[in-house]
Amino acid sequence: MRILVITAALLAGISSAAAQNFSLYPGFTDRDALVEMTTDKGLIVEVVLRCSRAPSGKISSGIMTYSKIERLYCSSKNRCFKEAGRAFDDTCG
Repeated sequence: MRILVITAALLAGISSAAAQNFSLYPGFTDRDALVEMTTDKGLIVEVVLRCSRAPSGKISSGIMTYSKIERLYCSSKNRCFKEAGRAFDDTCG
């Protein structure tokens, strides 16, 4: 399910953005969204993730990217994967 949500957010950002530096904020309307923000920067889509929510309400976050040319999801640890879920786990884990 997590992979589906991340992929859907990425595809929405990729398909609806005709200009560079187009941003979507799915986390603004849904407090439980895994994707806080996507920014289309041309060949790269930057994804800000909500990794976990502490009992105090504080949110930890991470950043991963999607390369439109290579079709790879890269974690913040400079590891790239074909699946969004693996990049999410590597970034937030």
